[in-house]
Amino acid sequence: MPRQDPAGALFSWLASTLPVTDAAALVITHVLPGQLDFLAALDRVARVIAVLPKAWSVNQAELARTAAGYRCHHLDRALCADPAWLARYVAGRAGRRRVVLLDVGGYFAPALTGLCAALPGQVAGVVEDTENGHRRYEALQGLPCAVYSVARSPLKEPEDCLAGEAIVFFAEALVRQLGCVLVGRRACVVGYGKVGAGIAAALRARNVLVDVVDADPVRQAHAIAAGYGYARLEEALPHASLVFSATGSRALGMRHLRLLRAGAFLAAATSGDDEFDLAGLASLGSGYAREEAAPGVSRVRGGPGKEFFLLGDGNAVNFSHASAIGPAIHLVKAELAAAAGLLAAEEHPPGFYAVPADRRAAIAAAWVGAFGARGFR
Repeated sequence: MPRQDPAGALFSWLASTLPVTDAAALVITHVLPGQLDFLAALDRVARVIAVLPKAWSVNQAELARTAAGYRCHHLDRALCADPAWLARYVAGRAGRRRVVLLDVGGYFAPALTGLCAALPGQVAGVVEDTENGHRRYEALQGLPCAVYSVARSPLKEPEDCLAGEAIVFFAEALVRQLGCVLVGRRACVVGYGKVGAGIAAALRARNVLVDVVDADPVRQAHAIAAGYGYARLEEALPHASLVFSATGSRALGMRHLRLLRAGAFLAAATSGDDEFDLAGLASLGSGYAREEAAPGVSRVRGGPGKEFFLLGDGNAVNFSHASAIGPAIHLVKAELAAAAGLLAAEEHPPGFYAVPADRRAAIAAAWVGAFGARGFR
Protein backbone atom coordinates (compact mmCIF):
# COMPACT_ATOMS: atom_id res chain seq x y z
CA MET A 1 0.00 0.00 0.00
CA PRO A 2 1.57 3.35 -1.00
CA ARG A 3 2.62 5.59 1.86
CA GLN A 4 0.56 8.77 2.28
CA ASP A 5 2.44 11.91 1.31
CA PRO A 6 3.84 13.78 4.35
CA ALA A 7 1.63 16.87 3.96
CA GLY A 8 -1.44 14.68 3.57
CA ALA A 9 -0.51 12.76 6.72
CA LEU A 10 0.01 15.95 8.72
CA PHE A 11 -3.26 17.56 7.71
CA SER A 12 -5.25 14.34 8.04
CA TRP A 13 -4.06 14.19 11.64
CA LEU A 14 -4.83 17.87 12.13
CA ALA A 15 -8.35 17.50 10.73
CA SER A 16 -9.03 14.66 13.17
CA THR A 17 -8.18 16.97 16.08
CA LEU A 18 -10.27 19.96 15.00
CA PRO A 19 -13.85 20.50 16.13
CA VAL A 20 -16.61 20.42 13.51
CA THR A 21 -18.58 23.68 13.56
CA ASP A 22 -21.07 25.49 11.37
CA ALA A 23 -18.78 28.51 11.07
CA ALA A 24 -17.42 29.84 7.77
CA ALA A 25 -13.89 30.84 6.76
CA LEU A 26 -12.79 33.56 4.33
CA VAL A 27 -9.18 32.94 3.32
CA ILE A 28 -6.59 35.34 1.93
CA THR A 29 -3.56 33.29 0.89
CA HIS A 30 -0.67 32.78 -1.47
CA VAL A 31 -1.74 30.33 -4.16
CA LEU A 32 1.50 28.49 -4.77
CA PRO A 33 2.45 24.82 -5.10
CA GLY A 34 2.75 23.06 -1.76
CA GLN A 35 1.04 25.79 0.27
CA LEU A 36 -2.66 24.92 0.15
CA ASP A 37 -2.84 21.44 1.69
CA PHE A 38 -4.21 23.05 4.87
CA LEU A 39 -7.47 24.08 3.21
CA ALA A 40 -9.02 20.62 3.57
CA ALA A 41 -8.36 20.59 7.34
CA LEU A 42 -9.62 24.16 7.67
CA ASP A 43 -12.76 23.31 5.71
CA ARG A 44 -13.62 20.72 8.36
CA VAL A 45 -13.69 23.22 11.19
CA ALA A 46 -15.07 26.22 9.27
CA ARG A 47 -16.51 25.91 5.79
CA VAL A 48 -14.23 27.71 3.32
CA ILE A 49 -16.62 30.12 1.61
CA ALA A 50 -14.01 31.86 -0.55
CA VAL A 51 -10.29 31.89 -1.29
CA LEU A 52 -8.83 35.29 -2.14
CA PRO A 53 -5.40 34.82 -3.79
CA LYS A 54 -2.76 37.49 -3.21
CA ALA A 55 -2.27 38.99 -6.65
CA TRP A 56 1.51 38.72 -6.93
CA SER A 57 1.83 35.19 -5.57
CA VAL A 58 -0.44 33.13 -7.79
CA ASN A 59 0.62 30.04 -9.70
CA GLN A 60 -1.97 29.57 -12.44
CA ALA A 61 -1.92 25.77 -12.35
CA GLU A 62 -2.34 25.84 -8.57
CA LEU A 63 -5.14 28.39 -8.90
CA ALA A 64 -6.99 26.10 -11.31
CA ARG A 65 -6.68 23.17 -8.87
CA THR A 66 -7.87 25.33 -5.98
CA ALA A 67 -10.80 26.73 -7.96
CA ALA A 68 -11.94 23.17 -8.67
CA GLY A 69 -12.68 22.73 -4.97
CA TYR A 70 -13.31 26.23 -3.62
CA ARG A 71 -14.70 29.54 -4.81
CA CYS A 72 -11.82 31.85 -5.72
CA HIS A 73 -12.48 35.57 -5.94
CA HIS A 74 -10.32 38.55 -6.87
CA LEU A 75 -8.52 40.19 -3.96
CA ASP A 76 -8.62 43.99 -3.94
CA ARG A 77 -6.93 45.75 -1.01
CA ALA A 78 -8.99 48.92 -1.51
CA LEU A 79 -12.29 47.02 -1.41
CA CYS A 80 -11.21 45.01 1.64
CA ALA A 81 -10.55 48.34 3.37
CA ASP A 82 -14.13 49.50 2.68
CA PRO A 83 -16.32 48.43 5.65
CA ALA A 84 -19.60 48.70 3.72
CA TRP A 85 -18.34 46.64 0.78
CA LEU A 86 -16.71 44.05 3.04
CA ALA A 87 -19.86 43.66 5.14
CA ARG A 88 -21.96 43.06 2.01
CA TYR A 89 -19.41 40.58 0.69
CA VAL A 90 -19.13 38.61 3.93
CA ALA A 91 -22.89 38.54 4.47
CA GLY A 92 -23.43 37.46 0.89
CA ARG A 93 -21.04 34.56 1.21
CA ALA A 94 -21.63 33.48 4.83
CA GLY A 95 -25.29 34.28 5.41
CA ARG A 96 -25.82 34.31 9.17
CA ARG A 97 -22.94 31.96 10.04
CA ARG A 98 -20.08 33.10 12.24
CA VAL A 99 -17.02 33.93 10.14
CA VAL A 100 -13.31 33.43 10.70
CA LEU A 101 -11.10 35.71 8.57
CA LEU A 102 -7.68 34.29 7.61
CA ASP A 103 -5.36 37.09 6.59
CA VAL A 104 -1.87 37.50 5.13
CA GLY A 105 -0.74 41.08 5.53
CA GLY A 106 -3.52 42.94 7.37
CA TYR A 107 -5.92 43.30 4.43
CA PHE A 108 -8.97 43.27 6.73
CA ALA A 109 -7.49 45.61 9.36
CA PRO A 110 -8.73 48.99 7.99
CA ALA A 111 -12.36 47.80 7.76
CA LEU A 112 -12.46 45.45 10.75
CA THR A 113 -14.12 47.83 13.21
CA GLY A 114 -16.80 48.79 10.68
CA LEU A 115 -17.31 45.15 9.67
CA CYS A 116 -17.87 44.04 13.26
CA ALA A 117 -20.31 46.92 13.78
CA ALA A 118 -22.23 46.05 10.61
CA LEU A 119 -22.38 42.32 11.45
CA PRO A 120 -22.63 42.29 15.26
CA GLY A 121 -21.64 38.99 16.83
CA GLN A 122 -20.94 37.38 13.46
CA VAL A 123 -17.19 37.95 13.10
CA ALA A 124 -15.57 35.22 15.20
CA GLY A 125 -12.16 36.78 14.70
CA VAL A 126 -9.07 37.05 12.52
CA VAL A 127 -6.07 34.76 12.08
CA GLU A 128 -3.05 36.74 10.82
CA ASP A 129 0.03 35.13 9.27
CA THR A 130 2.61 37.91 8.93
CA GLU A 131 4.51 40.45 10.98
CA ASN A 132 3.36 43.26 8.68
CA GLY A 133 -0.24 42.24 9.25
CA HIS A 134 0.30 41.85 12.99
CA ARG A 135 1.45 45.47 13.14
CA ARG A 136 -1.58 46.67 11.19
CA TYR A 137 -3.95 45.05 13.66
CA GLU A 138 -1.82 46.24 16.56
CA ALA A 139 -2.17 49.82 15.28
CA LEU A 140 -5.98 49.78 15.53
CA GLN A 141 -7.48 51.91 18.29
CA GLY A 142 -8.90 48.95 20.16
CA LEU A 143 -9.56 45.58 18.54
CA PRO A 144 -13.26 44.96 17.83
CA CYS A 145 -12.81 41.17 17.87
CA ALA A 146 -10.26 38.47 18.63
CA VAL A 147 -7.07 38.27 16.56
CA TYR A 148 -4.86 35.19 16.61
CA SER A 149 -1.40 36.03 15.28
CA VAL A 150 1.12 33.38 14.27
CA ALA A 151 3.62 36.01 13.10
CA ARG A 152 5.76 35.65 16.22
CA SER A 153 5.17 31.95 16.80
CA PRO A 154 8.17 29.63 17.25
CA LEU A 155 6.67 27.47 14.50
CA LYS A 156 7.15 30.33 12.02
CA GLU A 157 10.88 30.74 12.64
CA PRO A 158 11.98 28.06 10.12
CA GLU A 159 9.83 29.70 7.42
CA ASP A 160 11.29 33.13 8.15
CA CYS A 161 14.84 31.80 7.88
CA LEU A 162 14.11 29.94 4.65
CA ALA A 163 12.28 32.96 3.23
CA GLY A 164 15.48 35.00 3.42
CA GLU A 165 17.38 32.27 1.59
CA ALA A 166 14.63 31.96 -1.04
CA ILE A 167 14.58 35.73 -1.64
CA VAL A 168 18.33 35.81 -2.27
CA PHE A 169 18.22 32.62 -4.35
CA PHE A 170 15.61 34.02 -6.72
CA ALA A 171 17.20 37.48 -6.77
CA GLU A 172 20.41 35.82 -7.94
CA ALA A 173 18.51 33.90 -10.62
CA LEU A 174 17.00 37.16 -11.91
CA VAL A 175 20.34 38.99 -11.84
CA ARG A 176 22.03 36.19 -13.77
CA GLN A 177 19.64 36.77 -16.67
CA LEU A 178 21.51 40.01 -17.26
CA GLY A 179 24.91 38.30 -17.09
CA CYS A 180 25.61 39.46 -13.52
CA VAL A 181 26.44 37.63 -10.30
CA LEU A 182 26.17 38.52 -6.62
CA VAL A 183 29.66 37.59 -5.51
CA GLY A 184 31.82 40.58 -4.57
CA ARG A 185 29.02 43.12 -4.63
CA ARG A 186 27.96 45.42 -1.81
CA ALA A 187 24.38 45.10 -0.61
CA CYS A 188 22.15 47.21 1.59
CA VAL A 189 19.48 45.32 3.55
CA VAL A 190 16.78 47.67 4.82
CA GLY A 191 15.07 46.08 7.81
CA TYR A 192 16.67 43.54 10.16
CA GLY A 193 13.63 41.59 11.28
CA LYS A 194 13.50 37.81 10.94
CA VAL A 195 13.31 37.87 7.14
CA GLY A 196 15.85 40.70 6.80
CA ALA A 197 18.28 38.79 9.01
CA GLY A 198 17.83 35.74 6.78
CA ILE A 199 18.52 37.83 3.68
CA ALA A 200 21.69 39.26 5.22
CA ALA A 201 22.93 35.80 6.18
CA ALA A 202 22.21 34.38 2.72
CA LEU A 203 24.05 37.27 1.08
CA ARG A 204 27.08 36.88 3.33
CA ALA A 205 27.18 33.16 2.48
CA ARG A 206 27.52 34.26 -1.17
CA ASN A 207 30.47 36.53 -0.35
CA VAL A 208 28.46 39.72 -0.63
CA LEU A 209 29.44 42.69 1.56
CA VAL A 210 26.35 43.61 3.59
CA ASP A 211 25.31 46.88 5.23
CA VAL A 212 22.14 46.77 7.33
CA VAL A 213 19.82 49.72 7.99
CA ASP A 214 17.05 49.49 10.59
CA ALA A 215 15.10 52.26 12.31
CA ASP A 216 14.98 50.20 15.51
CA PRO A 217 18.25 50.77 17.41
CA VAL A 218 17.99 47.35 19.10
CA ARG A 219 17.79 45.56 15.76
CA GLN A 220 20.54 47.75 14.39
CA ALA A 221 22.72 46.76 17.34
CA HIS A 222 21.97 43.09 16.66
CA ALA A 223 23.04 43.53 13.03
CA ILE A 224 26.31 45.22 13.99
CA ALA A 225 26.98 42.55 16.62
CA ALA A 226 26.47 39.91 13.91
CA GLY A 227 29.27 41.52 11.92
CA TYR A 228 27.34 43.53 9.33
CA GLY A 229 28.26 47.04 8.28
CA TYR A 230 26.15 50.06 9.12
CA ALA A 231 25.40 53.40 7.50
CA ARG A 232 22.36 55.64 7.41
CA LEU A 233 20.07 54.82 4.49
CA GLU A 234 21.02 57.97 2.59
CA GLU A 235 24.70 57.02 2.96
CA ALA A 236 24.29 53.33 2.14
CA LEU A 237 22.22 53.61 -1.05
CA PRO A 238 24.85 55.34 -3.25
CA HIS A 239 27.37 52.56 -2.54
CA ALA A 240 25.11 49.50 -2.82
CA SER A 241 24.69 47.64 -6.08
CA LEU A 242 22.04 45.44 -4.41
CA VAL A 243 19.25 46.84 -2.25
CA PHE A 244 16.82 44.55 -0.41
CA SER A 245 13.85 46.13 1.39
CA ALA A 246 12.36 43.96 4.16
CA THR A 247 10.42 46.38 6.36
CA GLY A 248 6.79 46.11 5.25
CA SER A 249 6.47 49.86 5.83
CA ARG A 250 7.28 51.43 2.46
CA ALA A 251 10.80 52.30 3.52
CA LEU A 252 11.85 53.28 0.00
CA GLY A 253 10.08 55.93 -2.04
CA MET A 254 10.59 58.16 -5.05
CA ARG A 255 12.92 60.47 -3.13
CA HIS A 256 15.38 57.61 -2.66
CA LEU A 257 15.71 56.77 -6.37
CA ARG A 258 18.12 59.63 -7.08
CA LEU A 259 20.45 58.17 -4.43
CA LEU A 260 20.71 54.74 -6.05
CA ARG A 261 23.97 53.76 -7.66
CA ALA A 262 23.74 53.48 -11.45
CA GLY A 263 22.80 49.91 -12.40
CA ALA A 264 21.73 48.95 -8.87
CA PHE A 265 19.29 46.09 -8.36
CA LEU A 266 16.30 46.80 -6.12
CA ALA A 267 14.42 43.85 -4.55
CA ALA A 268 11.40 43.54 -2.25
CA ALA A 269 11.01 40.92 0.45
CA THR A 270 7.23 41.32 0.67
CA SER A 271 4.50 42.66 -1.60
CA GLY A 272 5.68 45.64 -3.60
CA ASP A 273 2.98 47.93 -2.22
CA ASP A 274 4.23 47.11 1.30
CA GLU A 275 7.89 47.85 0.56
CA PHE A 276 8.02 50.62 -2.03
CA ASP A 277 6.20 53.89 -2.56
CA LEU A 278 6.95 54.17 -6.25
CA ALA A 279 3.58 55.12 -7.67
CA GLY A 280 5.23 58.16 -9.24
CA LEU A 281 7.10 55.94 -11.69
CA ALA A 282 3.93 55.60 -13.72
CA SER A 283 3.22 59.34 -13.80
CA LEU A 284 3.77 61.32 -16.96
CA GLY A 285 6.49 63.85 -16.39
CA SER A 286 8.08 61.86 -13.58
CA GLY A 287 11.32 61.71 -15.57
CA TYR A 288 11.47 57.92 -15.34
CA ALA A 289 10.94 55.41 -18.13
CA ARG A 290 10.34 51.72 -17.41
CA GLU A 291 10.88 48.75 -19.73
CA GLU A 292 11.38 45.01 -19.47
CA ALA A 293 15.07 44.08 -19.30
CA ALA A 294 14.46 40.34 -18.85
CA PRO A 295 11.56 38.18 -17.64
CA GLY A 296 10.78 39.41 -14.14
CA VAL A 297 13.21 42.33 -14.32
CA SER A 298 12.30 45.95 -15.11
CA ARG A 299 14.88 48.52 -16.18
CA VAL A 300 14.04 51.99 -14.91
CA ARG A 301 15.83 54.94 -16.53
CA GLY A 302 15.85 58.39 -15.01
CA GLY A 303 18.27 60.33 -17.18
CA PRO A 304 21.86 59.96 -18.45
CA GLY A 305 23.81 57.52 -16.29
CA LYS A 306 20.83 57.04 -14.00
CA GLU A 307 19.21 53.66 -14.22
CA PHE A 308 18.34 50.84 -11.85
CA PHE A 309 16.65 47.45 -12.07
CA LEU A 310 13.50 46.34 -10.24
CA LEU A 311 13.75 42.62 -9.54
CA GLY A 312 10.45 40.76 -9.62
CA ASP A 313 9.08 43.91 -11.26
CA GLY A 314 8.92 45.44 -7.78
CA ASN A 315 7.11 42.59 -6.05
CA ALA A 316 8.48 39.95 -3.67
CA VAL A 317 11.26 38.29 -5.63
CA ASN A 318 10.67 34.84 -4.16
CA PHE A 319 7.21 34.88 -5.76
CA SER A 320 8.66 35.43 -9.23
CA HIS A 321 8.80 31.63 -9.27
CA ALA A 322 6.97 29.08 -7.15
CA SER A 323 7.99 29.80 -3.56
CA ALA A 324 10.84 27.61 -2.35
CA ILE A 325 10.08 27.46 1.36
CA GLY A 326 9.68 23.68 1.43
CA PRO A 327 7.99 21.57 4.12
CA ALA A 328 8.51 24.20 6.87
CA ILE A 329 5.54 26.11 5.45
CA HIS A 330 3.22 23.37 6.70
CA LEU A 331 4.10 24.15 10.32
CA VAL A 332 2.67 27.62 9.85
CA LYS A 333 -0.35 26.50 7.85
CA ALA A 334 -1.21 23.92 10.50
CA GLU A 335 -1.05 26.57 13.21
CA LEU A 336 -3.29 28.87 11.14
CA ALA A 337 -5.91 26.12 10.88
CA ALA A 338 -5.60 25.33 14.59
CA ALA A 339 -6.16 29.01 15.46
CA ALA A 340 -9.20 29.10 13.18
CA GLY A 341 -10.53 26.07 15.03
CA LEU A 342 -10.20 27.83 18.37
CA LEU A 343 -12.08 30.88 17.08
CA ALA A 344 -14.79 28.81 15.42
CA ALA A 345 -15.39 26.58 18.45
CA GLU A 346 -15.78 29.22 21.17
CA GLU A 347 -16.34 32.93 21.54
CA HIS A 348 -13.34 35.09 22.42
CA PRO A 349 -13.37 38.59 23.90
CA PRO A 350 -11.61 41.19 21.70
CA GLY A 351 -7.83 41.13 21.93
CA PHE A 352 -4.68 39.40 20.70
CA TYR A 353 -4.30 35.66 21.16
CA ALA A 354 -1.67 33.01 20.50
CA VAL A 355 -2.16 29.29 19.95
CA PRO A 356 -1.38 27.55 23.29
CA ALA A 357 2.13 26.12 23.65
CA ASP A 358 0.90 22.54 24.09
CA ARG A 359 -1.06 22.78 20.85
CA ARG A 360 2.03 24.09 19.04
CA ALA A 361 4.05 21.21 20.47
CA ALA A 362 1.49 18.69 19.20
CA ILE A 363 1.64 20.26 15.70
CA ALA A 364 5.45 20.15 15.76
CA ALA A 365 5.44 16.51 16.84
CA ALA A 366 3.02 15.59 14.05
CA TRP A 367 5.16 17.48 11.54
CA VAL A 368 8.28 15.65 12.70
CA GLY A 369 6.44 12.35 12.35
CA ALA A 370 5.37 13.23 8.81
CA PHE A 371 8.48 15.04 7.54
CA GLY A 372 11.21 13.36 9.57
CA ALA A 373 13.90 11.15 8.05
CA ARG A 374 11.41 8.77 6.48
CA GLY A 375 9.21 11.62 5.27
CA PHE A 376 11.95 13.02 3.00
CA ARG A 377 12.94 9.72 1.41
